[in-house]
Amino acid sequence: MNPIISVIIPVKRNVTGLSVTVDALHALDQQGIEIIVVDGGGCAETKTWLLQHQSKIDHVRSAPDGGIYDALNYGIGCANGQWIWCAGAGDLPIQGTWKAILNGSLALDEKSVQIFSVEMDGESENGVPTSYNARWDESLIWRNTAHHQGFLYPKSMVHEVKFDTQFKVLADYALHLSWWNEGRKAELHRSSLSMVESGGISRQFTPSLYLEEWRLKKQILSGWRKWLQPFWLFGKFTFKKTGLKR
Repeated sequence: MNPIISVIIPVKRNVTGLSVTVDALHALDQQGIEIIVVDGGGCAETKTWLLQHQSKIDHVRSAPDGGIYDALNYGIGCANGQWIWCAGAGDLPIQGTWKAILNGSLALDEKSVQIFSVEMDGESENGVPTSYNARWDESLIWRNTAHHQGFLYPKSMVHEVKFDTQFKVLADYALHLSWWNEGRKAELHRSSLSMVESGGISRQFTPSLYLEEWRLKKQILSGWRKWLQPFWLFGKFTFKKTGLKR
């Protein structure tokens, strides 16, 4: 029987986070979960850990890749589950929500992407809320309000359109904004799906991050919403660097 959820974890050096995530998944119904680890290579500690814990993982690849989203795309191609969760090493499933999905008490419609809230783990980061509620609305035009750790993707939907690897940090945002702009439907859930490890690359707020956001929005948006973006992004960058918090 195919698993209910395929979990894809790209990793390179965060062995501690990988171990925590894999152990948390094993604390759930393992029969309903497929674990896929895509190791970008170059770290002996990661390779050793993977060799020592092969029995905990359903599929492993250790090889150089084109970054996080290239790794996720590879994992999507291997996935057998009805649903796909794209995690980061150190991200944790929220036990109550996952158990409800795995035992069938929370029914999900495979014709729609499923969006849950996410919680932020660790110390509070400048400019980053402690939680993100599930959203699928015009807020996506202005900021990344729907993060991949809160998504369960129907397998057919992400097999059809994978992450665009020209975007090294915000390919999940590019995909979600494109889907929303096309009018794709999503089902929102009040419960949280995951606890996200702090310190992700999308939360470093460098100039290159905002340049990438501008590039993806130029491709997806149109009209005044598109041409207002450079001013909005400059304002966001300035706000983050002042040390103020939302």
